Order: sequence, then C-alpha cells, then structure tokens
Amino acid sequence: MNMGSSSTASTGAKCKISMLWNWYTIDSCFISRSWHVHSKGQFAGTCIGCFLLVLSAQWLHRVAREYDAAIARRRLAFMKQQATTDIHTPSSNSTDYKKDLNCYNHDYFDSRGTWLLANDNVISNLLQPILYTLSHNWVWDSRAGSSYNAVYPTLAEHLVKAAIFTIQWGQSYVIMLMFMYYNGYIIISCILGALFGRMIFNYEPITNFTRSESESNDRKCCM
Repeated sequence: MNMGSSSTASTGAKCKISMLWNWYTIDSCFISRSWHVHSKGQFAGTCIGCFLLVLSAQWLHRVAREYDAAIARRRLAFMKQQATTDIHTPSSNSTDYKKDLNCYNHDYFDSRGTWLLANDNVISNLLQPILYTLSHNWVWDSRAGSSYNAVYPTLAEHLVKAAIFTIQWGQSYVIMLMFMYYNGYIIISCILGALFGRMIFNYEPITNFTRSESESNDRKCCM
C-alpha cells in the first residue's frame, strides 16, 4: 500500500512510499520531502550514498576500537618504561608498577574486578563479576583505590571517544530509517556496504577482542 505523498511544483509528481517490499526508483522519497528522486541518476546516487554510509560506519567502528587500543598501548608503554626506570632507581612506587604490569599479563583482577581464578571456585568466579557489575561501583571507581591501574582516557581523549560514538549512533539510526522504506535497491546497497566495510576494515586477529568491541553492541542496530 502506498502511504502519503508530496507533490513538486514543477511536475506535480508525488512521492511513492510503501510499507511493503518494493522496487520503486523514480519518484521514490526518503526521510524528507526534499529527498525526492526524479531521475535514474538521482536514484543511483542515493544507492551509492547508502553504500558509502554503511561502509563509513564500518570504518568508524574500526577507528573507535583502534583509538581505544592506541590509548591502552601508550599507557602500557609508559608503565613498562617507568618499571624499567624503577629497577635502577628503587622507590616506594616500583612495586605498584610491577603489579600493574603483572595484571596486564595474567587473566585475573583484584577484589574489585574480580576473577581470582587460582583461589576461587566456579560459582564465585561466576558471581563476582555479575555482582560487581550490578553494584554500579564502576560509575565512580578511580585508579587511586585499586592495585590494578585500569587504563582511563584523559578528558580530551574521552571527549574524542564520545564524539566518535555520537557519530556512530547517528549513522545507525539514519541507516535504520533507510531500511524502513523497504526499498529493495536501498537495502541491497546497505548490505553490500556492510559486507565490503567488514571485509576492508575488520581484517584482524580473531583473538583481538577489546572492551570497546563489547561496547559497540550498544549501537549495533544497523552496523
């Protein structure tokens, strides 16, 4: 069935919009009245634009994860450098840096984190992360109270991360809106954009999972 339409001053052509699967090209409309396709060239441009939109979403998804990884690598490099310096110049902080490095190389966390696999039973290992997460202590936890110095971004870095997320969030809803027109050509263009975007920008070791990868589930409706 066709839904409402908008006319143009020059030709009187009306927008063709359907809530069912369709293959409309000429006079199809998307999102706003001004996005009214009057020619095959305009429709081809729309399809290419949708392809590039999804492709860029995959690129930005990888950029966000690489940015997080770069922050973590810089912090780890600093800690290693500091630990090496402390070997030659013993101080009260040297033990803390060695503990921090140790935490980066083992699958356990302290009592706040907390997966102490060597000491806890299976039920404890299962419940402790759940209880810690539900406690919401992570909202205000800081590095000062932990023997394991988690990598926190600076305020400027966090603003960059928030900006990237905002763009991704906006992209996902634009893509969702395009899908809701049920236009076969548009949907195929978006699917191809996701396919090629994933192939180009997400070729990496399958064991390279980061926290940012799980955070991306918040915005994966259309990416």
